[in-house]
Amino acid sequence: MACFKTPICYNGSMHFTKKELKQLSKNELIEIILWQQEQINALERRIALLEKNSSNSSKPPSNDINKPSSTKKKTIRSLRQTNNRKPGGQKGHKGITRDWAKPDKIEECRPTICAECGASLDTLTVNIIEKRQEADIPEIKPFIIEYQKISVRCKCGHRNEGKFPEHIQAPMQLGKNTQALLVYLNVAQLIPLKRLQVLCSDLFGLNLCKRSIENILQRCYEKSTPIINKIKDIVQKSNWVGSDETGCRVEGVRWWQWTWQCLKATYYAVDKSRGYSVVVKHFGEIFNGILLHDCWSAQNNTKAKGHQQCLAHIQRELKFLIEEYQFRWAFYLNKILGAAQRARERIWADDFVPDKRMLIINRFEKALDKFLNRKLNNPDAIRLQKRLIKHRSSILLFINYPNVPFHNNSSERAIRMAKVKQKISGCFRSQNGAERYVTLLSIIETAKKQELNVFTSIKNLLAGNLVFQA
Repeated sequence: MACFKTPICYNGSMHFTKKELKQLSKNELIEIILWQQEQINALERRIALLEKNSSNSSKPPSNDINKPSSTKKKTIRSLRQTNNRKPGGQKGHKGITRDWAKPDKIEECRPTICAECGASLDTLTVNIIEKRQEADIPEIKPFIIEYQKISVRCKCGHRNEGKFPEHIQAPMQLGKNTQALLVYLNVAQLIPLKRLQVLCSDLFGLNLCKRSIENILQRCYEKSTPIINKIKDIVQKSNWVGSDETGCRVEGVRWWQWTWQCLKATYYAVDKSRGYSVVVKHFGEIFNGILLHDCWSAQNNTKAKGHQQCLAHIQRELKFLIEEYQFRWAFYLNKILGAAQRARERIWADDFVPDKRMLIINRFEKALDKFLNRKLNNPDAIRLQKRLIKHRSSILLFINYPNVPFHNNSSERAIRMAKVKQKISGCFRSQNGAERYVTLLSIIETAKKQELNVFTSIKNLLAGNLVFQA
């Protein structure tokens, strides 16, 4: 659009009276109208930018400005389609009740006196007509084991002394179950050290200082080196890996928490940088699988077999263009991406003909090229179009593989833990504390993916016998 010079202002402003307008020439009136049109277009672009939120762009929810209120129409927060079903269990849904367990104690609800004649019923035969169970937690208190070192003098005169177990290193220490529980509550459940002190005192009668908990976390961290290397190896050898990053604070300074995750493992790292150097340092320069990401430059620069952009991010931007401008280009491109996602499930079925599969893939590729090459006049659409053209090969790559996701949702769920941690505990007070947290979190999240009990996995880590399968 051409840029027009600001017309001469009358009375120090752009407000004119009818008399003043009649005194202007035709060219001056045209100049004023064109200048006003430019100002209106600029304001429309500004309004559209302010109306972008987490539901129709890649912005995080924390940056939403126009949040829905009771007087405004509630904005859609996801790409999911609404339905008319009521909340809760649907008709025909089979209910699930708590399973019966072997009782530790049996209480007989037995009548002792006949309600009719008053005779005693103590010696008569009984019949069980109904059972009910109650699951309760007994009083939790420390189980103290005292190890006594014994001295025995032999008949030959030699004095023999017993030895403490190898893990008993101090006059008074916490057992492995207690240590594993503290690690689990702090890392997996994100309970800060101060609240963990109060919890242990109130529930278990254990009076601990923060330094004791820190020492346990540090001991667990020091034993995790071979395990974290195994997790990293599993991720690097996976067929596909999702990556994401988010901000965190270490010693009051902005750092970045990164994740690389696959079906069987999740690897976290924390670093000062958000650049490609972090990828080289923590993930490696070359990856022989498909990398899923949100089109951040560091991930784009990663050398991989292929890249797949998160289509959910692209579709949110298309949704913004549809809602704000009723842009047909965005509507039809969104339909193509949705159809490709649905078609992938069908064309990779066992009974599908391979030649027909390739024909369908080529049709989607041609349809995408057709829309990417169209001439547009909307600035927001042009920016999106340029980015899609630049990264054309990473839009529909997923359709060529049966199991590669077309979104990066699993990475976003993994990295969300950083924000939950920040809201509960604030920033990390040291670099060592941040690195310790992401290392132990990597082990916990990998244990979940390998369908292992998290608490048991922490105990095995402390004992030195935790193993993850590739």
